[in-house]
Amino acid sequence: MAEDSGSEDDDEGAEETAPPVRPALTFSRPSLTRFLMIFLFLLALYAIIDPAVGTAFAAFANVVLFPMFGFGGLLPVLTILLAGLLTTTIGSIIRDRYTNWVKMARTQKVMAAWRKEQMEAMRKGQQTRLSQLKEAQQGFMKDSMEVQTAPMKSMAWTMFMFIVIFTWLRLFVDVVLQDHGNQWIAVPWSNHLFLNSVYLFPSWVLLYSLLALPFGQIVVRLLKYFHFRRRLQAMGVPLRPGPDETA
Repeated sequence: MAEDSGSEDDDEGAEETAPPVRPALTFSRPSLTRFLMIFLFLLALYAIIDPAVGTAFAAFANVVLFPMFGFGGLLPVLTILLAGLLTTTIGSIIRDRYTNWVKMARTQKVMAAWRKEQMEAMRKGQQTRLSQLKEAQQGFMKDSMEVQTAPMKSMAWTMFMFIVIFTWLRLFVDVVLQDHGNQWIAVPWSNHLFLNSVYLFPSWVLLYSLLALPFGQIVVRLLKYFHFRRRLQAMGVPLRPGPDETA
């Protein structure tokens, strides 16, 4: 009996002194993504505040970008064009990743109808109708906030990339093209355009915008088209009206 009681005491003591089991750490992908977004956004701000930091990032990027489309400084327009295509394509893909185009279109249509009803009720002085519209607004407010914050999420990723590419292009124009004496280009409106001449912005920035922004809009429209096409196929809706529907 004594031995039994002793063994029971030992078991109870072992249970009391056993260290608590820590829960296993689970990998949270949204948390990691949020951390990377904040980290890149802070890096972008740091590069804006301290130009030396942006120059250092551009120097690292030069290892990859210059062999890709630097062309030894002999084709500056093509270099600026390809740099613009790279940034706008990546930026458009990232924006597409964080944007629900179907929800955005639906929310915009609902908000447009809601504003129309609100203006009509305000014009007629229908206070009861205005109260009902305010209550209805709560139903789509969450979707509206998601649509409005989607560009902010993508900006955290793209802002750092744009700063690095722009800094690299500035160094390319100021250093590489100057060494080659190739800072003058011909454009449709001028036979001799100095890339560092300033018209509100430097000429190379205006050239970048002229070449890259239209292409970015094309990429966004293509991505939206594929999203809506996929949604219509999932709903079983024909992409083109049949002969009975067009008649």
